[in-house]
Amino acid sequence: MTNSITVLGVVQGVGYRPFVARLAEELGINGTVKNNGGIVEITADASKQAMDEFIHRLKSQQPPGADVIQVISTEVQEQQFNSFRIIPSGQNSSETPLIPPDLPICENCLNELSSPSDRRFRYPFISCVACGPRYSIMERLPYDRCNITMDEFPMCPSCTEEYTTNTRRRHAQTISCHDCGPQLILSAGQLVFHREEALQKGAALLRSGAVLALKGIGGYQFVCSPYDSAAVERLRMLKHRDKKPFAVMFPTLDGIRKICRVNGEEEKLLTSSARPIVLLNKIKNEFCENVSGESRFLGAFLPYTGLHKLLLDECGPLVMTSGNVTNEPIIIHDEEMLALQSEYLNGVLYHTRKIVTPLDDSVARVVCGGAQLIRRSRGYVPMPILTEREAKRPVLAMGGDLKACFCLYQGGRAYLSQYFGDMEEYAVSQVYRRNLTRMEQLFRITPSVIACDLHPNYFTTRLAQQLEQPVVQIQHHHAHIASVMAEHGLQSCIGAAFDGTGYGTDGCVWGGEFLLCRGSDYERSAHLGYVTLCGGDQSSKDAELTALCYLYAAGVEVPSDRKGDARFATVKAAVQNRINTFECSSMGRLFDAVSAVLNIRKKNTYEGECAIALENAAAAAQSRGKIPYFTEFEILDTGCGLILNQVKLVQEIYSAVQNGVDSGELALGFHLAVAHALLTVCRKLREQNGENTIALSGGVFSNRILTKAAVELLEHDGFRVFQNRAVPCSDSGICLGQAWLCAQNGTPGTKE
Repeated sequence: MTNSITVLGVVQGVGYRPFVARLAEELGINGTVKNNGGIVEITADASKQAMDEFIHRLKSQQPPGADVIQVISTEVQEQQFNSFRIIPSGQNSSETPLIPPDLPICENCLNELSSPSDRRFRYPFISCVACGPRYSIMERLPYDRCNITMDEFPMCPSCTEEYTTNTRRRHAQTISCHDCGPQLILSAGQLVFHREEALQKGAALLRSGAVLALKGIGGYQFVCSPYDSAAVERLRMLKHRDKKPFAVMFPTLDGIRKICRVNGEEEKLLTSSARPIVLLNKIKNEFCENVSGESRFLGAFLPYTGLHKLLLDECGPLVMTSGNVTNEPIIIHDEEMLALQSEYLNGVLYHTRKIVTPLDDSVARVVCGGAQLIRRSRGYVPMPILTEREAKRPVLAMGGDLKACFCLYQGGRAYLSQYFGDMEEYAVSQVYRRNLTRMEQLFRITPSVIACDLHPNYFTTRLAQQLEQPVVQIQHHHAHIASVMAEHGLQSCIGAAFDGTGYGTDGCVWGGEFLLCRGSDYERSAHLGYVTLCGGDQSSKDAELTALCYLYAAGVEVPSDRKGDARFATVKAAVQNRINTFECSSMGRLFDAVSAVLNIRKKNTYEGECAIALENAAAAAQSRGKIPYFTEFEILDTGCGLILNQVKLVQEIYSAVQNGVDSGELALGFHLAVAHALLTVCRKLREQNGENTIALSGGVFSNRILTKAAVELLEHDGFRVFQNRAVPCSDSGICLGQAWLCAQNGTPGTKE
């Protein structure tokens, strides 16, 4: 009998065709296998018993990296074959493809890398069917050598033999070696080194305190020793990055355990195929202080290429950060990095295999017993997020302007782009646009509607309106909550959306919102009371300015003899005369204000710095066994919704500071006050509406103390609590919510 078999899923770039061929040969089956667009098509001739076993094993077995979703088998007119062959690919499939993300170096390749008898001993770009770059080097489908940037490297006779015979590298599209593949180059000043000498000289430079640019899978990385304070400081000068902590790549998991606490879920993340940076609790400060500063966490990750492994074996742990100047896109082009003129950069360690798609390292953590992505990029993109609700029409969701990320949604699959950065930077917006065109072409998705944010001045909103498709604008915090609903298949919930900034339907700045969400509609049921802030966009960076606005709203007369408080008169005049002011219900700004009132941190030199410092102060108080200072929100029922009086809370905290209460106790008490207010509001809304499901989203829920306390209180009270897991809770995740809402029948709306 002859069957035509179609296999759907992640079946390209993972050695699936060689797997099928080996399986067929083992069972005595003749026929062919090929890629067709994004799927695998098999024609098989065998006895019924062999055919049944073949189909069963196609469903139950798969090579590493593959993810078979469906196997469809149909009996066709009998054909005769003499053997089983892998034949040239086609490109006429109508199925939306599943493309594999870049894969980390596998154990077999690691063993060869360190084996002197192997012909790929110490070859930095070693790979096989189970590992190596995939999406980052793919120019078009199907995933064949002629369609990836490895096409520029003709295979030598030895690699050709491995590629065509029954070896571990049979049809491995990235196959290469010392004789035919990319080779390592070090450019240091006027000197250029190649191959092993480049590696040794580069390692020696790093050990001596140099800062190098290293070409990774998805772009360049800046690298230095975490033990050398002067080197780390030069790295900060190079990146224009003042305080934000750096991540460290370690040679081994045991090395991470010596410095950080690692539980079972965190180990799974560290060793997963995505190899993300994982935020871990430090147990000792072995590195110089300016690596991660006062943070109680360290971003740690493991090598995911042969080059990383060889370099770490020579140098030990290394600071490894995106190769870009802060706020600019990651650099992927050799000529751009080689042309970078900086006294702080001592060399470029690179190769000539081109990168097509820029991909920063992904960042994750474990909170409340589960993994949560903070930045979704290399290792995860372009794998889709599967949803329970199928789109009625193909959707493009633009996301927001901060931590930009877009989403293409078709059927029940949401294809999110990688993290880009902030769209106010022209170069970031250009990378965003190029990758939007690229993903639409790769996935063969032509959107019939575009979803974007409600903010009229967002770059993404203006771009949506230029794309000649119907546009649906979706309120920012509704999109946050919808992203949780999409992930977990929720039909309704009470959503708590806490963040720094989101454009409200009343023209005010929202950010401390409780939304009753049902289907694609929502009702704003509770929120932080408005406070008048001045300074425009500067308020998100100047926490002291924000705090003075709160204190003025509270009727506090700030003594003019206090350092920095001479500004109070200016703030008072600006608010009274409505000069560059706006109404704000933002939880993020409240965290900033409390941080400044407690004299913990008064400036955000990077996003969330004041809130992070406030959380660190609370954690330190907690670890010392301090009793949290009791404070709570006054919650008012206006008849049109619940209002949380944030101004009165700040007034109480300010008074406690004046009376000499410990800042750590106040910081901890504030976190618990927010968690208890969340519980109180949800209880009241449950009484009114019977809703027992809670969704938490927004950047404020990056705060572990708040999130843990809130989840424990809510679950103890019988609520079902859901958070973002597969997408970040920050603005990087809102494109999923926008797409999910827009894909439903009707236009997402509000009842206020």
